[in-house]
Amino acid sequence: MKFRVILTVIFSPFVLFAGNKLSKKETDSEVAAINQILGSTYKKHDIEVPAKLDDALLARRIYLKVAGRIPTHDELISYLANPSKSKKNQLINQLVESSAYDSQMFNWWADLLRLQTRMRGGNQIGAGQLYVHWVKEQVKKNVPFDEMAYNLITAEGYPWENGAVGYYLRDAGMPLDNMSNTTQIFLGTQMVCAQCHDHPFDRWTQMDYYQMASYTYGINSSRGGDIQNKIRKHFDKKNKGLSYQKKKIQSKETQAFRRSVQEMLRPLRYGATHTNRKLTLPHDYQYDDGKPKSLVTPSPIFDNPISKNEGTSKVHAYAQWLTTPENPRFTKVIANRMWKKVFGRGLVESVDDWRDDTVASIPALLEYLEKLMIRVDFDLKEFQRVLFQVKAFEHAAPEFIPNVETPYYFEAPILERMSAEQIWDSLVALSIPDSDDRSQNAKIIEHRLQRFQEYQQEIESLNGEKLTHLAVKGAKASKEINDQMEDLQKQLREAQEADDREAVSRLRREYGKARNQQRTVFAELIMGPDFEVKSLYGNSGKIYSNNDRWKGFSGQIYRASELQTPAQPGHFLQEFGQSDREITDNANRHASVTQALTLLNGTFYGALFHKESPLMKKLDEAISPSDKIDVLFLSILNRMPTSEETKFCMAELSPAASKPIDYNQKIPDHLSKEKKKVLKKHIEKKLAWANFNRNREYFSLAWSLLNTRQFSFVQ
Repeated sequence: MKFRVILTVIFSPFVLFAGNKLSKKETDSEVAAINQILGSTYKKHDIEVPAKLDDALLARRIYLKVAGRIPTHDELISYLANPSKSKKNQLINQLVESSAYDSQMFNWWADLLRLQTRMRGGNQIGAGQLYVHWVKEQVKKNVPFDEMAYNLITAEGYPWENGAVGYYLRDAGMPLDNMSNTTQIFLGTQMVCAQCHDHPFDRWTQMDYYQMASYTYGINSSRGGDIQNKIRKHFDKKNKGLSYQKKKIQSKETQAFRRSVQEMLRPLRYGATHTNRKLTLPHDYQYDDGKPKSLVTPSPIFDNPISKNEGTSKVHAYAQWLTTPENPRFTKVIANRMWKKVFGRGLVESVDDWRDDTVASIPALLEYLEKLMIRVDFDLKEFQRVLFQVKAFEHAAPEFIPNVETPYYFEAPILERMSAEQIWDSLVALSIPDSDDRSQNAKIIEHRLQRFQEYQQEIESLNGEKLTHLAVKGAKASKEINDQMEDLQKQLREAQEADDREAVSRLRREYGKARNQQRTVFAELIMGPDFEVKSLYGNSGKIYSNNDRWKGFSGQIYRASELQTPAQPGHFLQEFGQSDREITDNANRHASVTQALTLLNGTFYGALFHKESPLMKKLDEAISPSDKIDVLFLSILNRMPTSEETKFCMAELSPAASKPIDYNQKIPDHLSKEKKKVLKKHIEKKLAWANFNRNREYFSLAWSLLNTRQFSFVQ
């Protein structure tokens, strides 16, 4: 696994992780083998294979699965007009190399890793944002799954040095929980119950849990201790008899000094450090295989041992054991997750609760997919490229939805409702031209990374005497602000007790301003008055850059991968079941009344029917009412309407909607050149508004289609 990284760096300076892309002949061979296994399964279980989807609906399925959204009108028309017999594979190959693919893969990773732009109430300054940025970069580079898992498990440093440390900062202060998350994500094994007692439904004991957790228990999520020790030693030496650490005998000046030190080091407070900290059994441990509070010896949960070479830390040895193909579950679990991503259901369900007696619905297929994953070097893009070309992927979804207890033999992908991200991104594509290209301003993140590094370098370059001197100055400079903040806190408590919401809101704003002033004092004290404090504690510019390409379009409508993750409570994405990122794979696709109200009255109405939106532009280009109805069906449901549907829609239109607009209005010849120019502009504007107002009749038809099951389901 590690040799692949070295080779790709040597032979390809531009692509760090190329995976193992299959040739067309190899791909065809892999697809044929899977088709053969599925064909034998259908015959064995007497499965009636559904008919193939027509070209339009197949294109819709491909776009939703590969690009995370429905195709635009132009994309669909282009696909349908392609005369090539291999146009399906051409489309798949095109989309897996697109930014749209990266966008939907980031959403998949965000659910798996429980990504949060703001972690732990914002105390970990910038860590969530930098972790999100790191994951996006890995997806963009197509880093193989085993490499990515290894990098997450072995991560250390500050978030701006190595964004992967977000994996441990996400569970800061909860190293035992982090271990159970690791086994669930990468081994498909639920061990959380064994943290407190032997698992009631599986073979894992509490000792098994602690032995696994001891591999990474020494990873500390707090940093900056060495810098604080510099200050403490100098303080104790200078102030004999008054220890920096002793709280009981501290004067107000000493307390202010300690607070000053904490503020100075706040940006450097969180990161991942590998320490020699040992794990002990809990004080109430009750089993015969160990004594309470005794040291735990690391040991893996499966029979394949962890071999630790000389010079290799136990964390790195553990990561190698976890990600090796010899691990009995690592490869199977990710192959199964990918199969579910493409076909809507895993060969093993649930995908993260494997046990010794777990049997796949098609064992031979899971075994083949495991070997395929190894052959493509855990390249998830290449693995999915193969699955998208499997014959069953072209079949219409069955009319039934199999339950978990009933084996499903994958005659076709199951019928499933779109995810929150798929619905949102599809509406974005209808509202914003070239929506896949509309992204965050990458320079803002790069700028923030640089500012953190500069702050770290400056702090680490100072000796204890200089740091102490700056802390003393900071304590004096921030005294007035601290007093103001204490007073605001007192007023805030009183306002909360009195249930004075207006005062509470105002006082919180004032407290936030004072807090920012305090941060400015310390950042400028260290870095000088020209340092951009916002780059540490917030965005140092617009996260979304201005671009004339989207001038006049809503500044709130970007693809889900470009928004704060998870979205704020009440946001469209949250209403439609986006994961809150507290638990792995916590998204849901259940319908609700608030979803119906959001679609009927939501903020997308204005964006969808903006005169320059892709939907309205296509509607504007169509002349006859029937052509306009065709545009709505092709754009929203990605199919042509039936004659009955066209007839029904025509009946809903007023006579004015069918009346043609005279585009050939003549300008009198006797007018001067200047007056002709003015009149021409007036007529053009009048015609544009007349056409727009005529198109308003079609808004209700469009909204009706958006609220159908056909729109919200992946067929």
